[in-house]
Amino acid sequence: MPKTVFEIGNKITLQLIKRGNIFSTKPIDKTTYSSTLLHVNSERELTISVPIYSNMLLAMSTNDIYFIRFYTRNGLYQSKCVVGHRGTEGHIATVTVKLISNLERHQRREYYRLECRAKLSWAKVDEHQEKLYLDLKNAATEGRKRIIKEQIKMEEVTFNNNMMMDISGGGMRFNSSILLEKDDSLIMIPNIPEISSEIPYLMGKVVLVRQLQNKNNGYENKIKFINISNEEREKIITYIFAVEREKMRTD
Repeated sequence: MPKTVFEIGNKITLQLIKRGNIFSTKPIDKTTYSSTLLHVNSERELTISVPIYSNMLLAMSTNDIYFIRFYTRNGLYQSKCVVGHRGTEGHIATVTVKLISNLERHQRREYYRLECRAKLSWAKVDEHQEKLYLDLKNAATEGRKRIIKEQIKMEEVTFNNNMMMDISGGGMRFNSSILLEKDDSLIMIPNIPEISSEIPYLMGKVVLVRQLQNKNNGYENKIKFINISNEEREKIITYIFAVEREKMRTD
């Protein structure tokens, strides 16, 4: 199954459940370590990058056992794995792991969130304005697009500028001084050339609003993408994996 489920570059998280004589059915270390899938060697054996924690390579010993989770375009999968031998590929420290339990798929789709600080232009839109932006996204001809753009211009949609905190294939998180409400509809333009050059704008719904500890800092907003095509989602996921691979290369 791994060869049909996984892709090189898939994000991985690990939690330790056995080291030496210490064993538990639950993680004995609540810390979650991030890694990346490098190779699928066989149906059970994988090569992954050694996680970096506190600016140091994680000490993974042979026969240690971890919970392992895979963030794929088809959802979140998890299993248990035993640590094999260490190695290197270029400047990347690697380790082989062998899956020792059935691979289970979570019913709820999961996307790895990339922490990033990027400028974000966003606007709250009403139902009519949301429909115009959706019509623009689906317009088949340049002539139709020009007409809809003129209609949007007449709506005088007001854009705000804040900082995006993270992004995933499923949504994003950003802070603002403006109080939003759950289910508010937004149009968002992240200042990330790799994304904005391909996707003029993203549409989303507010799923959670949390007041920041310091009231002067405003609110944290969690957004779920809506009306997003598979191609657009794939472009975002591809960007996230590219950033993660570059981080690994430079660490």
